[in-house]
Amino acid sequence: MSICMAGIDWKSANMDKREAFSFTGSQVARLCREIRQMDGVDGCVLLATCNRTELYLSGKDTLAPARSLCRAAGAEDLFTVRHGDDAVRHLMRVACGLCSQILGEDQIVSQVKRAYQIAHEADCADAELSQLFRLAATAGKRSRTQVRLSAAPLSVAGQAVALMEQAAGDLRGKRALVIGNGEMGRLASSLLFARGCDVTVTLRSYHHGQTIVPAGCHTIAYGDRMQRAADCDILLSATTSPHYTVARDDLEQLPHVPSIICDLSMPRDIEPDVREMDEVSVFLDMDSMGGRDVHVNADDRRQVEQIIDEEMAEFARWRSYREALPLIDELCGLAAERVATGYDFAVLSDGEDGKTTEKMENAARLAAQKTARLLLSGLQGELGDGALEACREAILRKAPQLRDGRTG
Repeated sequence: MSICMAGIDWKSANMDKREAFSFTGSQVARLCREIRQMDGVDGCVLLATCNRTELYLSGKDTLAPARSLCRAAGAEDLFTVRHGDDAVRHLMRVACGLCSQILGEDQIVSQVKRAYQIAHEADCADAELSQLFRLAATAGKRSRTQVRLSAAPLSVAGQAVALMEQAAGDLRGKRALVIGNGEMGRLASSLLFARGCDVTVTLRSYHHGQTIVPAGCHTIAYGDRMQRAADCDILLSATTSPHYTVARDDLEQLPHVPSIICDLSMPRDIEPDVREMDEVSVFLDMDSMGGRDVHVNADDRRQVEQIIDEEMAEFARWRSYREALPLIDELCGLAAERVATGYDFAVLSDGEDGKTTEKMENAARLAAQKTARLLLSGLQGELGDGALEACREAILRKAPQLRDGRTG
């Protein structure tokens, strides 16, 4: 069994190329089901975010399907392929935010968990990938709570607002329109409101008690977005729409065009040609968000790498135990047979009827099996497969009659 990863990210591909690999949750589930049917694939999880699309596979020959996917996508030269411990460590580093545009970003852990959840619900994540993604999420949560990698904003929305301030100065009193009330849109709205902006958020529908509106923000219907944009200084869009929420033609018809425009979506919400408009002084998209030099304390980075090492070691222990299970089962069966053949239960039952003798023998078998399993399960991580095999051979030397008739 091996693990393989094939993927692209913000380092290997710009937005124009990454956009072709941007998938909704339902698309991810469908792709997982299709890939799971490929020869040699036992499990798959597809991690698709704004800045990366990475396919994780487990099986006996996962490298070939991964490369086939890259060729089918027509972007083999853009994809990085990793396998074995390299793929395992990479996912851990991704979950800890070490591979993000925003170093140590907050959202990546929930994105890793969501990718696994979709694969699990599609019945595509086998035991090995389930354990790997669980431990990767644990590593990410530990790194967030135990280490602060950077004093810079730890979210794409936070970085966007910081860049707006850097380019345009004080945002207090600015009027902002945020298109989209998902997780990213709500966070951006809250951050803009905290900077003193008058924020309006679009809603496609409103359900009392279910729709979350950021505190202090106004709301309008999605269909009224362009009318409101004409009165704003800042236009930010963060939806999962497969189509543009703002086209250049839409803006050119307005009496006033927002001077700051920000697109936090993948695929893009705002037509790229908008950046060429004279009225737009600041245009931000996902490729504007990160990649900058950020001071990171060397000790903090070592702490995160230590967390990754610990979770990788836990994964290695789990795999070792799982691979040893057939041998442990065999040893438990041998222990039961050794007890059954080593004692005369008719004598031990002291003249009781045959049913009593049989009950004693069955109870002894069961006790031997449970005791052996308890001991071996606890010691396997320390002993290793070699010691377990030596234990098996020692039992067979002392009770060779079990060699041909043992049960596993």
